[in-house]
Amino acid sequence: MPERKILNSWKEIANYLGRGVRTVQRYERELKLPVRRPASKDRGAVLAFSDELDKWLEKASLRTRPYVRPILVVVDPPSPDNISSRKLALELEKFNVLTAFTMQEAFATAEHVDVNGFVLDCDMPDDSASHICRELQKRHPDKPIFAVIDSNSKPPENADHVIRGRDPRTLLDAVVQVFGKPKAA
Repeated sequence: MPERKILNSWKEIANYLGRGVRTVQRYERELKLPVRRPASKDRGAVLAFSDELDKWLEKASLRTRPYVRPILVVVDPPSPDNISSRKLALELEKFNVLTAFTMQEAFATAEHVDVNGFVLDCDMPDDSASHICRELQKRHPDKPIFAVIDSNSKPPENADHVIRGRDPRTLLDAVVQVFGKPKAA
């Protein structure tokens, strides 16, 4: 029986698998690479066990799996005769975009579809945006949250990326920085 090694960072995991850090992070997102996040640590802290990685490698088919463009849930309440410019900008850049009209719908969608992240318009009264971001992070700790706020608004807690202003290009730049530019399938 092989000895169980504890790998304490993305770099150690990547070295063990003979891949780059970004590739290993993509394997976690897309292929369910078994990594763990210690409780009460920041979202970047990870660890993995060598025996679990070995079992995963035996079962994972890294070559035959087709490419799937990143899937984002955009919380976008309906507006008559208006397509969200944020949603449109993401779709034109070839991201898969699922629209949720309410947060309850966003939560339900994320339970049924393996989404890669969330885009949330934080133009909300009181502390609602922070509450929603906390709930999203609790339910989906490995999925980034992009919070769009007005230039002079206070950013919500727990948002991974805060986008100030309503220019859809700013949001698109932030999403591309996290996921890279999608390939045209």
